[in-house]
Amino acid sequence: MKGGLLGGGLGLAAPFVAPLIGKGVKAVADNLHLSAVARALGLDKRAVSVLADAARQDAVDPAALARLGNDGMLMDLGPNLRHTAGAIAATPGEGKAIVRGAIGARDVDANWRIRSALNDTLGEAPTPSRIIDRANRNQQYLQPEYREALRDAAPVDTLPIARYLETEAQTLRGEPQRLVQRVRTMLDHQPTPAEIAQARANGQPPPGTSLVTDASELLNTRHAIDDLLETTQGTNAVNALTTARQAVDDELRASVPGIKEVDAKYAELARQKNAVQRGQTVLSSGREAPRPDELADEVRQGALPQGLQIGPSAVPLRLREGARAEIERIVGTKANDRVALQEIIKGEGDWNRARLSTLWGKEKTDKVLDLLDRERLFADTSTIVTRNSESAARIAAQDAITGETSRGFGVPEGFIAGGVRGAARAAGLRSAEKVINALRNGGNDKAISQMATALTSGQQSPVLAALMKAGQGSRLQQSQVDRVARALLLGGPTTTANRP
Repeated sequence: MKGGLLGGGLGLAAPFVAPLIGKGVKAVADNLHLSAVARALGLDKRAVSVLADAARQDAVDPAALARLGNDGMLMDLGPNLRHTAGAIAATPGEGKAIVRGAIGARDVDANWRIRSALNDTLGEAPTPSRIIDRANRNQQYLQPEYREALRDAAPVDTLPIARYLETEAQTLRGEPQRLVQRVRTMLDHQPTPAEIAQARANGQPPPGTSLVTDASELLNTRHAIDDLLETTQGTNAVNALTTARQAVDDELRASVPGIKEVDAKYAELARQKNAVQRGQTVLSSGREAPRPDELADEVRQGALPQGLQIGPSAVPLRLREGARAEIERIVGTKANDRVALQEIIKGEGDWNRARLSTLWGKEKTDKVLDLLDRERLFADTSTIVTRNSESAARIAAQDAITGETSRGFGVPEGFIAGGVRGAARAAGLRSAEKVINALRNGGNDKAISQMATALTSGQQSPVLAALMKAGQGSRLQQSQVDRVARALLLGGPTTTANRP
């Protein structure tokens, strides 16, 4: 009768008691599973529990640590893991030294990592001024070739050019008129002292001003027009000079055989100088920067030979060198601010990615941008861990001086300081601090040190895989839990009824 009554009572209570027993069964199984994982890692069970819970809340991807490379750490994988590291860094003891030492060592090597990776991927950065100076010297080296071409040149006929310029000067106004008149005066040949002396020796009057007939003088006129074009602004003024130059160039082509071959070499060097300057604007966000499709056209057209040039042009190479030099300049001025460095080179949209892909290809571009993303993540981790730890350390020092217990830097203060993100960081830090303080109050300094070592471990460490396994629990199926719960329920009355 006693067994029957007890069995009936348990039967009535079973729908309510079974779920509670099932939860207990699951909790016991998870605890045994956690202990097994901790023993396998050689870590304290409470440390594994804290880290596994943080990894679970961060929904850590098992492959994420490998993508961060050799310098990635477990604490980089999510906000809860970072806040746990920050709490350890604010807690006196060996764990603080481990976390802060690892962060500091990684930060010190940041500049070297960035420059080394950029050199390996994009090549070493050139100095633009040296490239331009070398091109200028090479242009000067062409002077003997110009003299050779001018040696057998026929006299030039500049009368048609002079008449054209005089007509233009009558119709143009303003700056275009002034420039055309200036070019016209360049066609006047002033008698040299030797010519004046020769005329006097022959009993003739001194010669007056005449039009240029020597090809070398006309070539110098063209060089002077080129210099004017470099500094002239305004569409009409540039058009007037360009037309005048074309007239001079046509006469040189007709009178000086072989000069266009030398011109092609000179023009190629000039294009390379312009390409170096252009490349330095590729990553700019202003209107002077080319759009991605414009840059692609410039690279494609720049490779084509111009005039009588033989072989492909070096313009695409110079564009890359200019862009690489600009990247180096940005790194040199922003390397200590990895967030700003990533924002400038990567940009807010996808234009910089497209531009860099045009110059170096998609694979190299992805490597560079992934590098900058990693370094920004490392900088964020450093900021969160060290800044939070410093705030906590200052609060602790104030408490020690005043003998009071301050409320600390909580969620309201975090919201005031950094808005919603600041409040979230403060909440995460407070939660992690509770765990660390609980371990500290229990006198378990070894567990905190083990947590610090695990949080600073990299992709070669087995900790992450074990934490992922621990965070999944015992992985008992619900049917297995139900069978154990029923066995406990059914085993209870049987045992009681059989007692003597």
